[in-house]
Amino acid sequence: MNKSNIINSLLVSIKNGYSNKNKYAYCKINKFCLDILWVLYKEGLISDFKIQSKISKVQIRLKYIKNKPLLTNINLISKPSLNHYSSFYNLKNFYNKYDYFFMSTSTGIISSSLLLKNNHIGGKVLFGLKINS
Repeated sequence: MNKSNIINSLLVSIKNGYSNKNKYAYCKINKFCLDILWVLYKEGLISDFKIQSKISKVQIRLKYIKNKPLLTNINLISKPSLNHYSSFYNLKNFYNKYDYFFMSTSTGIISSSLLLKNNHIGGKVLFGLKINS
């Protein structure tokens, strides 16, 4: 499966979980998906995730603040038809538009907050998130 399709499937699962006010969302087990979930977890954007090997899915515990979804806007940036690559110095538009965005770099999946600490890293911009404030 194409990596953009994996990301899209994961983001749609999370969006649907929030729109249905579910405690959990589910996606297929995939190493790339697990890498993204690990970064989301480290950033505090999801509560937890567990592999459910019996059903070949990953269970994602969604995060709510005062019964409102933490993530309000989730946008896929790189699509199968159009990939967005950016150097560190050309990321201003993404910092202005999203609270967090995520990139695939030579060092792996990285969030915008980590990019500030590790300058001079560029890569493929995967998706962006807005936080409910």
